[in-house]
Amino acid sequence: MVHHTDDKRLKPITVLGNYAHDRYRGVRMPASESVTNRLERRTMYYRRSVDVYNARELEPKPTVSSHGFTLVKHETQCADMSDQEMVKSVLYGEYARLLQVLTGCSQVKVTQHQYRNGYGGLPVGHPRAARATPNGSEGIYGGIHSDVTPYSEPGWDPLVEERHFQVFNIWQSSNPNRPIQVMPLSLCAMDSVDPIDMIYADSWNQTKNPSKLVSYRLTFNETQRWYYYPDMQPDELLIFKQYDSMEGAPNRRCVYHGAIELPDTPDDAPLRETIEVRLLALYGKESNKAKRVRQFQAQIPSKLPDGSESGWVVRYP
Repeated sequence: MVHHTDDKRLKPITVLGNYAHDRYRGVRMPASESVTNRLERRTMYYRRSVDVYNARELEPKPTVSSHGFTLVKHETQCADMSDQEMVKSVLYGEYARLLQVLTGCSQVKVTQHQYRNGYGGLPVGHPRAARATPNGSEGIYGGIHSDVTPYSEPGWDPLVEERHFQVFNIWQSSNPNRPIQVMPLSLCAMDSVDPIDMIYADSWNQTKNPSKLVSYRLTFNETQRWYYYPDMQPDELLIFKQYDSMEGAPNRRCVYHGAIELPDTPDDAPLRETIEVRLLALYGKESNKAKRVRQFQAQIPSKLPDGSESGWVVRYP
């Protein structure tokens, strides 16, 4: 594991991270809605201080191969990111071309996009609360997680057609006149995550038609190294990996990420408005995909903390 000792020459900021309780190591974390024990439900997550480094100061610069993420400059021709037809006809194509150049893959397919524009847990109408988004996706700034586990693979079978694939998110300001000052995205370098700290959690996707999935949460470990890009400009794109179907090490398949509250952020700073697009980078055909997926899924604990089996999803046939 890489411990990123080069960070010692950098001065971090200290923020609060929202981590899963250690008791979920080695078991399946239940969906919070299904937890009837009030003490367990109240302590599923905890907040603690964590250092976050300015990724702009790293030399060499972070890459998808080294850290799992990278920052690129791009002037979009999508004049209105709230216009759903324009997003799909212009932005999707731009992102697909960028990702193909970055990865060298043979083809890119775009699957969906969503928006973030405010805080959760606030009453409707509060000036800092998340608002309705142009496509109905949840607008709340998210905590520490990673979205895609081996249980997601069957849903992509029609798109990947037995090929090796990687899943990426591309994230940027959706307001062409506003840099990101509030709740920027922080990312954990993939090699700094110990697989024993990766928590598999029963959860729901964030769409207009929620469905069950298994995603990642994280318990704290001193080895983890977190980064962010301060003052991201509207022409800067953050590209980070969410899955790699041919990567054997679970921690190198994905990048943990979450919004962070920066110290000394002015109360009247404009809320961050962002769009994130999910893309599949496709490569050559796998020789025995079903066997490989079953091996990956077998790494996922099936038992809940009380010893019962999670019935949340069905394994690959």
